[in-house]
Amino acid sequence: MLRITHTTPRRLLGHLRKLTREGEALLTCPPFLTPVDEAQWDARVWKCFDQIAHPQAFDGALQLDSAEVGRVDLLDFDRTPRSVPELDELIRRRISRRLVTLASVIEKVEALAESAAP
Repeated sequence: MLRITHTTPRRLLGHLRKLTREGEALLTCPPFLTPVDEAQWDARVWKCFDQIAHPQAFDGALQLDSAEVGRVDLLDFDRTPRSVPELDELIRRRISRRLVTLASVIEKVEALAESAAP
């Protein structure tokens, strides 16, 4: 369940849409994204999610990410290092997955905004 406490649904929609545009811009970047490129955007997305939903509300999204895309563990010394193209593809899939989650949240906030409109 969404709980918007420090802003209005319309303002939150603007912020979520801005995050979506930034994520889409990352996907159009020239080849070879790094985990740092993704991490800055992803941290802002999760910070926003934490402020509007129950802390466990997005556990399903995290599980889907791990199952479908895999984790990027930079300190996993037991596995062979990923090649640059493999890492780029993995990061792009994670960003795409997060964009799907963002789209779902935007739909819920839009519904909330419509129900709260006078």
